[in-house]
Amino acid sequence: MIKRFEDIIGWQKARELSIAIYQLFENIYLNQFDHFVKRDLKIRYYGRYVDDFILIHHDKAYLKSLIKVLSDFLLSTFKLTLHPKKIYLQHYSKGVKYLGAVIKPHRIYIANRTKRNFHIAIKRQNEIAINRNFTIDEQKKFISSMNSYLGIMSHYKTNGI
Repeated sequence: MIKRFEDIIGWQKARELSIAIYQLFENIYLNQFDHFVKRDLKIRYYGRYVDDFILIHHDKAYLKSLIKVLSDFLLSTFKLTLHPKKIYLQHYSKGVKYLGAVIKPHRIYIANRTKRNFHIAIKRQNEIAINRNFTIDEQKKFISSMNSYLGIMSHYKTNGI
């Protein structure tokens, strides 16, 4: 009898593993895109994690011209498209939202959405604690969630959250 992978290790572990594998695959898969941006386009300030990327450049017109270049490269090489509503051009002094943070010159702040989700997670856990006892799985999930939030926030200016 063949058992499903998630039946053997559990649904949550299978989900976590599939997310990690997806992230690893995506980072390897788009490596050619990274080289194109850094070497061919010579973008000095570029970052990418999985399918999110940022470009920082002093010339707004140049950045606008790159939208078509990057779109064409992604389409022809990977059959991928840029989401038109997820392209933002703004002055660097306003900061760049990226991976749960707002990056500004010489400092990184936690993004409002990340902060809000952190507070919601704590509120939910408090509601469970008031109404009933935690299951072992709920305890593990909460501890994992809090460790994740605290880990990411340790890298940012959190202004005493």
